[in-house]
Amino acid sequence: MLITAQKRDIGTKAAKKLRREGKIPAVIYGADFGSEHIAVDRSEFMAAIRRSRRNDRFELKLDNEEFKVIVKEIQWHPVKEEVEHVDFYKLTEGRPVTVDVPVRVVGESKGVKMGGDLYQPRKRITVEALPEAIPNEIEIDVTNLQIGDVVHVFDLDMPEGVRVKSSKNFTLVAILGKALEETEEGEEEEIEEES
Repeated sequence: MLITAQKRDIGTKAAKKLRREGKIPAVIYGADFGSEHIAVDRSEFMAAIRRSRRNDRFELKLDNEEFKVIVKEIQWHPVKEEVEHVDFYKLTEGRPVTVDVPVRVVGESKGVKMGGDLYQPRKRITVEALPEAIPNEIEIDVTNLQIGDVVHVFDLDMPEGVRVKSSKNFTLVAILGKALEETEEGEEEEIEEES
């Protein structure tokens, strides 16, 4: 997906003028690039974002050059729900980049079917990855998880070229609730007490 950019002046007045013209103030930076203040067309950027997933790569055209970039941060207006500013990170082949990756839970766990609750305290983790290996999401299949089962960061099988930067002890998913065995044991004790 191609996003066209132009260099811009900095400052609050210049940013307001750009927004009135249907543009979004932005910045592009990278490990081997420094930084450049730019502006992108609002409708073009929003169309690209709607068709993309987190950490998708874009082609950003600035003057006569094209760069492979990811969207590092989007700042939203607190009331209007419009994009106020965008940070693009220029990717360099062979050089790892640190990104946040969403964690997505799939399946319905056996523990939840037994009356447990799925607890997901962490919705994303930080990884370091080569540009071509940046994952859009980390998927956790919870189908076989029973009540009391926990998935930590260290349980994940990461794709080749991806290394976890978050603490490996973090809990990603847990199935909480009273196990069936405990309930059955309690019922047996009650029967013994009655007889």
